[in-house]
Amino acid sequence: MSQETELKLSVPADQIEQLKSHPCWQEHAVQPSETLHLGNTYFDTPDLRLNQAKVALRIREVNGQFIQTLKTKGESINGLTRRGEWEWSLNSNELNGQVLSPVWPPELSDISVEQLKPLFTTDFYRTRWLLAWQSPFARVEAALDQGTVKSGNASSPICELELEMIEGDESALMAIASALQHFFELRPSDQSKAEKGFKLIATK
Repeated sequence: MSQETELKLSVPADQIEQLKSHPCWQEHAVQPSETLHLGNTYFDTPDLRLNQAKVALRIREVNGQFIQTLKTKGESINGLTRRGEWEWSLNSNELNGQVLSPVWPPELSDISVEQLKPLFTTDFYRTRWLLAWQSPFARVEAALDQGTVKSGNASSPICELELEMIEGDESALMAIASALQHFFELRPSDQSKAEKGFKLIATK
């Protein structure tokens, strides 16, 4: 398990291209940026037991490879989120219950993998940079995401910047955000992509 610490910021759609080309990335990036297409399927029981327990389970497809991710309940304040996270490589777009069993939250122990169904998807392009921030020192992955969350015929836009701590002083996340907020209308967001999906389900 790793602990995920990230700062999520909403970005106006008309500022995405300007943000991609901002000099901040060239100044602090330690390697060239890359853009990936990410497709995700989120799973839950029909009565949304995982969502009620603040647990997210998804399978992500990246360039033909599949990754299963479990995220447990954490805390999110002004866009800064800390929570447990596990990842496993898969051979196909099907859940692997065997690897889930040892880390499955006790309050969900009565749920079998057969009860988990795909409920919604996210489809977006991610441009990411690996940053070395100096004051305070930190290594940070910056990921700019643009796409949609879909459930049936309902959809919601994804337009956000995620700053994820790799190592160092986590106050660097706020420092990076503050530097960018001089040029862009970035707002802290506590709503994950999964929560956007569940909101779509609730409004059907």
